[in-house]
Amino acid sequence: MKWGLSILALCALLAATAPEGGAAEQGGGDAKLLKMVVLSRHGVRSPTQSSETLGSWSRKDWPEWPVKRGELTPRGAKLVTAMWEQEAAFLREAGLLPSKGCPEAGTIAVRADRDQRTRVTGEAVLEGLAPGCGFKPIVNETDHPDPLFHPLEAGYCALDPSVVRKEIPVGAIEGLEQSLSGPIGELAAILGPASPEFCRKHQLPEGCTVADVPTRLTLAKDNRTVHLDGKLGTASSAAEIMLLEYGQWDHPAGWGAVDKGALQRLLPVHSTVFDAVNRAPSVAAGRGSELLLDMANALTGRYADPAVNKAKVVVFVGHDTNIANIGGMLGLHWQLPGYAPDEIPPASALVLTLWLQNDVYQLRARMIGQSLDTLHDPAMKGEVLRQDIEVPWCGPYEDGKNCTLTDFELRVRDVLRPECVRER
Repeated sequence: MKWGLSILALCALLAATAPEGGAAEQGGGDAKLLKMVVLSRHGVRSPTQSSETLGSWSRKDWPEWPVKRGELTPRGAKLVTAMWEQEAAFLREAGLLPSKGCPEAGTIAVRADRDQRTRVTGEAVLEGLAPGCGFKPIVNETDHPDPLFHPLEAGYCALDPSVVRKEIPVGAIEGLEQSLSGPIGELAAILGPASPEFCRKHQLPEGCTVADVPTRLTLAKDNRTVHLDGKLGTASSAAEIMLLEYGQWDHPAGWGAVDKGALQRLLPVHSTVFDAVNRAPSVAAGRGSELLLDMANALTGRYADPAVNKAKVVVFVGHDTNIANIGGMLGLHWQLPGYAPDEIPPASALVLTLWLQNDVYQLRARMIGQSLDTLHDPAMKGEVLRQDIEVPWCGPYEDGKNCTLTDFELRVRDVLRPECVRER
């Protein structure tokens, strides 16, 4: 498998990003931003669980959402647009977008998964970057699921159960249950007793809670899906639902019990359990190789679609699983202010940028997102959170925050799982 930054692609990229009236400077000390490639999560959505599942976790009446199950809400779309309006200001200052008016056709490319929540998030990103300019997300209308975002489910490869169980052993699961017992207990108290049917299903006495169900690692669908069942999995999902409720409405989540402080206590359940599964090396590589290669090719001008190579700003819109997979493969970690380590809030994004400085092509990584206050504020006010990410496998540029493009290429080649990548 051969890919890399060709001289022709670089020349085209430099010409496209040069200031009006001149070529890009290659000998100066100031870094020049050439291209941005982003992997974004969709915005605030309704729960993906069925009403029957939610009703089994708690006997309380769950909130009624304004959209169908798992769909982006209108408020979620507005939050996405608000964030990307702020990012557009940075991109205009950096020269990737014009100072005023619409960008030229092809300047921006958004590639979204086909779900409503990702498709509409892509539209909201474009509304923030180039309002009224006619840009549309690129969506694979043929394949379901889209193999770019779901290669395992699409049948391109499968997980090895023995490897996954070594990476997520019983001892590690028990350790997570113990270390997270406090917030899991708090979540169970908020949810209250589970349904009688739930308790009978798990051979527990009536009045049981989701915290009473032991955790087990489950691989299903011909080893193409993996998740934690039981207290860890349910508590992780419940914590995320509390975050989504907090972003959707201006009152506390969880039947009035989850304010900002409570949410900050509960969110580590989600991020810790989520990472244990989605950053496991074989899971991350199985799910993420196709997408990481596409992101690398988009950054280096070797993408299959010429429109993506031409674009100065490329945004892939997927899911938090995709970001965790790529973060795991690249060894990247972050903690946005107010969130748990590696938390991926709605509409947050992993940003890779290509720079030229002193004749050296560099890669930089950053995580961006919105604060809990912004998500909750009816007016959606607040500055975008931005955190530069230390890249552990790169050269000595600025204390490890910048890498040469060669560093990046070598890392991608090292972590790709070839059998999980489609033929190019």
